[in-house]
Amino acid sequence: HQDISMSTRYNGAYVVDLPEEVEDASPQIEKDCHTGCTSAWKVYEECAARIEGNPEGHCTGQYLDYWHCIDKCSADKKFALTRG
Repeated sequence: HQDISMSTRYNGAYVVDLPEEVEDASPQIEKDCHTGCTSAWKVYEECAARIEGNPEGHCTGQYLDYWHCIDKCSADKKFALTRG
C-alpha cells in the first residue's frame, strides 16, 4: 500500500499527498467481476437486440441490473484497496 500524507488543509478538508501517480484499479476489478454477471449482461444484450431500431425502446433497467451485479462483486475488492 502507498504511504499517504495528509499534510495540508484546504477549505477545512485535508489534501491527500500521494508519493506517485496511482493507477485506478476499478476497470480491472470490474472486468474481473463480469464473469459472475454474465447472465445479467446477456439479458441486457437480448433487450438491446430486441429494441434495435426502435427509438422509443430502452434497456435501462437491464443495464442497471448488470451494473448492480458488478458493483456488488467489486465493492469489497475496491474498499480493500483503501485500507492501509
